[in-house]
Amino acid sequence: MQDTSTIDIDLSAIDHNMLCIRRVVGDGCALCPIVKADAYGLGVTRVARRLVGAGAQMLAVYSLRQAIETAAAVNGAVPILVLMPVTSIAREDELVRLMLAGQLHLVVHDEENLAALEACAASLGIELPVHVEVDVGMSRGGALPDEAVRIIARIAHSSRLTLRGVFAHFSHARTDAALTARQMECYEYVIAASRADMPSDVLEHVASTYALARDARYHRTMVRFGVAWLGYGLDELEAPDAVIAREELRPVVRWSTAVVQAKAIPAGTAVGYGGRWIAQRPSTIALIPVGYSDGYPLPRTPDASGRACVRLFTPDGRMVHAPVVGVVNMDQLTVDVTGLHTGDIHDWIGCSVELISRDIHAPTHLPRLAAEAGLIPHELLTRLNPRIARTTSISANVLTPEAAQALGNAAPTAASRVNSAAG
Repeated sequence: MQDTSTIDIDLSAIDHNMLCIRRVVGDGCALCPIVKADAYGLGVTRVARRLVGAGAQMLAVYSLRQAIETAAAVNGAVPILVLMPVTSIAREDELVRLMLAGQLHLVVHDEENLAALEACAASLGIELPVHVEVDVGMSRGGALPDEAVRIIARIAHSSRLTLRGVFAHFSHARTDAALTARQMECYEYVIAASRADMPSDVLEHVASTYALARDARYHRTMVRFGVAWLGYGLDELEAPDAVIAREELRPVVRWSTAVVQAKAIPAGTAVGYGGRWIAQRPSTIALIPVGYSDGYPLPRTPDASGRACVRLFTPDGRMVHAPVVGVVNMDQLTVDVTGLHTGDIHDWIGCSVELISRDIHAPTHLPRLAAEAGLIPHELLTRLNPRIARTTSISANVLTPEAAQALGNAAPTAASRVNSAAG
């Protein structure tokens, strides 16, 4: 065994989740999946093209480097929205080709940023598509409402900038309906005050995964969502009347490995550094070749040891769950499999182990594993070590023949409306 574990990406689950979101938001609302951080660690090259084939009309990243990688992955099929503040792009930069094609959309965060982007576009001799971010309460990038109104008015009279979107990002969309509604009012103030300066096809987008699922009022003309396309996010959402049910999304990720050793220990034997777990009975301990260097999360507190578990397939083929005991090591886990197999303990060697399951009801469901370590799903996903082998699979064909053909061509007709407006 050269690879100690494998992360499998179910491409058909991506298709399913995108179609589910499309049904919820309707045909008049564009889809903009976020693929920053190398598509949450899953590999933007393998994922972005699938998203485009499944109906993405724009893709959002954070940095210019990510934009280059994403544009190359989809061969310019859809525009790329860069969320970070950008003030300059060198003439020889490979991004210029995307800018000339109108396929690179940048964000205006304040009036100084506006001036810098206008100067950049003038120096390159191009017209640059931009989105204005309204700071409605995050205090993380973007312009406060009155400044945003001034920026939109200036863009309307600019010969170098074209307004393609106005957006916001809510600070409490997961947990606080009332505060999210108040922040929406700040955004709507900007839209109302700027309507005369906004082209009719400007994209209005405020919905992250949480806002998208919370209420249809946040869908506007585009939704800009992250972990929903991965099948996550709704476990943590505090919204009893959500417009997407948790069961409607399918988790994309499965992380698996295999048992490399099993040993019998007597009652009273300590396991792992510090002896934090002590066998209360004669026990069988299985060794799993995965640890925190791979991204497996550490327990939130020492007394949380034993709450996390893995799913194993026993030597006779049954599916069982067993607790992780002792301290999580750099590259090893110890698991208590006592009583789960009546044959020789060495039969465990080579048995398959799921660290992250696609079963939303399993204790190895990614959001539950993350919560045990005090993490959010986004963080756990991006912590998974990039050296772990990634594979792809297709468990079911959920695309229409037309969408499947579009995926093969990497240029779906669903992207045409946003594409044609890009430049």
